[in-house]
Amino acid sequence: MKVKVATVSMAREYRSPENVEDNLTYIENILKDIGNIKPDIVALPETFPYVGLPIKARDVEDIVKIKEFMANLARKYSIYLAGSTYDRRDGKIYNSLLIFNRRGELLGKYDKVHPTEPEMEDGVSPGAKDQKPIDTDFGKIGCQICFDANWSSYWKYQVDNGAKLIIFSSAYPGGRLLNSIATIFNIFIVASTWGLKSGIIDKVGRWRIKTDRFSYWVWDRIELDTEVFHWDFQHDRPLEIYKRYGEKIKIESFEDEALFLIEPLTEDVKIEDIIREFNLLTYKDYISRAENNQDKRR
Repeated sequence: MKVKVATVSMAREYRSPENVEDNLTYIENILKDIGNIKPDIVALPETFPYVGLPIKARDVEDIVKIKEFMANLARKYSIYLAGSTYDRRDGKIYNSLLIFNRRGELLGKYDKVHPTEPEMEDGVSPGAKDQKPIDTDFGKIGCQICFDANWSSYWKYQVDNGAKLIIFSSAYPGGRLLNSIATIFNIFIVASTWGLKSGIIDKVGRWRIKTDRFSYWVWDRIELDTEVFHWDFQHDRPLEIYKRYGEKIKIESFEDEALFLIEPLTEDVKIEDIIREFNLLTYKDYISRAENNQDKRR
C-alpha cells in the first residue's frame, strides 16, 4: 500500500520563538503548505509546542489546548497527525506521542519509555515497556521518542507487533542509530526533529528525503509492502521474479549487506503473493530461522 508521508522540522537553527503561540503558528502555517499534497500522515517533533522555550514539564498548563490544536489540524486536513507533547494522567507527567485520526479523534498514544535523567528530574515519568503499535487505515504505526533511539529492543518490539513504519518524534537527530535500526529491522522510519534533520528512512537504512535550510518540511509516497530478503539460498529468485512481473516490480541488490529489496510498483502486485509464489524467505524470517536452529544445537 502506497502512503503519502510528510515530516516537519522545527528549524531550531533559524527560528527564535518567544512563546508557545509562536510554535503553534509555525506548525499551523506549515500544515497549510503540506495540505496541498494531501498527505495521509504528518509527523511533528518531540514536545513541539515548547521547542526553544525555557519551559519545564511540571509547569505546563496548556495540555488540553495542545490536544485540541492537534485534533483541529487533523480534522481540517483529513490526516493522521502524530506529535509529542506533555500529558498528565493519574497524577503523573508523560512525554507522549499522540496520534489523531482524520476525524480529529485521539487514536492512540505512546509514552516515552526512556526519558533522559534531566527529564525525570523535571517530573516526567517513564512509559510502560509493552506499548504496542497503533492501528490506522493503512496499517500499524509504531512510535519512539528521542532518547528511546538507544534501546533497539524496543524498536524490535514495535516491529514484532506489526508496525509498518515507526514515527521518531525527537529533539536530537538520532543519526546513524536510525540508519542501523531501519536496516536491521527492515522498517520505515519517519523522523521529525527540532533541527534540520527531519526526513524519511527506508527499510535498508537510506534517507529517501530530508529537510534542509531551504525546506522545513518534506514528503514522500512510500510503498509499505516493500520487503527485504537475504541472498542466501535464494540468489536465483530475482531473475525469475522479473520474468513473471517485469516492470511491475523493482528489485535492488545491496552487496555489502547481502540483501535485496523487492518493491511492487503497481496496485495489482502484492508482496505476499510474490513471497508465496517463489517460496521466498524474508530477511527477518531468515535470521529468526537461523537463530532457532542455533539454539537447538547450542
